[in-house]
Amino acid sequence: MLEMVRRWYYRRFSDPHAVSLVAILLFGFITIYFFGHLIAPLLVAIVLAYLLEWPVAQLVKWKMPRTLAVVLVILSFTSVMILAVFGLVPTIWQQVGNLINDIPNMYAGLESFIATIPERYPELANLQIVESIVTNAKNQALVLGENVLKGSVASLVSLATLAVYLILVPLLVFFLLKDKQEMMSMTSVFLPRNRKLADKVWVEMNEQISNYIRGKVLEILIVGGVSYITFAILDLRYAVLLAVAVGFSVLIPYIGAAAVTVPVAIVGLFQWGSRHNSIGYS
Repeated sequence: MLEMVRRWYYRRFSDPHAVSLVAILLFGFITIYFFGHLIAPLLVAIVLAYLLEWPVAQLVKWKMPRTLAVVLVILSFTSVMILAVFGLVPTIWQQVGNLINDIPNMYAGLESFIATIPERYPELANLQIVESIVTNAKNQALVLGENVLKGSVASLVSLATLAVYLILVPLLVFFLLKDKQEMMSMTSVFLPRNRKLADKVWVEMNEQISNYIRGKVLEILIVGGVSYITFAILDLRYAVLLAVAVGFSVLIPYIGAAAVTVPVAIVGLFQWGSRHNSIGYS
């Protein structure tokens, strides 16, 4: 058994290039795992740099100086983000407030619906089960209210963090795009010399990461846009809020889609349920 492990080790790690690749990956994993909260602005800036590298490269191909191309792309991206923020955030905030205000009505409708279960389905439920369900739902509602209050207090810290991000991240993105080649050359000095395999993996990974980020952003826009159009046609309440949630749910495959289905289904149930039973509201 030990001889088998030894042969496998020498077969896999006798190549110094493979050892260099493992060392680089291990160093990167340790850095992100233990210092991820400290370098979070840098990680966000790297993601945005990947996203904006393609338009910068296209402008450079058209004989535009890279610095000017970076400035134009960042200004255009910032303008689009500002328009999106001022266009969406007030609407989303208003719909969040309306949703919070409607929660008592939703709870009352749910309580009334649960209370009618023994009369409608006597063979499936009894009064004690219904009372326990109502009590549990009430406790969950109280816990939700406490969490919302704690979140509102913690939001002050989040606002301070957001302010730091708004200042630091654009600067990092600018220098990551402008001095890309210089930074990569400086970084290569600290890497092992026998890194031919690592360089090959980096070229392939760099292309795949760039394609993934651009594709994921495009997917968020398409899914969110189509969801909003669908919700608007159906006249579903909180259409913008739910569409944004559906759009960002694609960041977590399968789980995100399953999780975002719950609030959409609940809102639809309480909006249109009155046509069939007492759980809905008009």
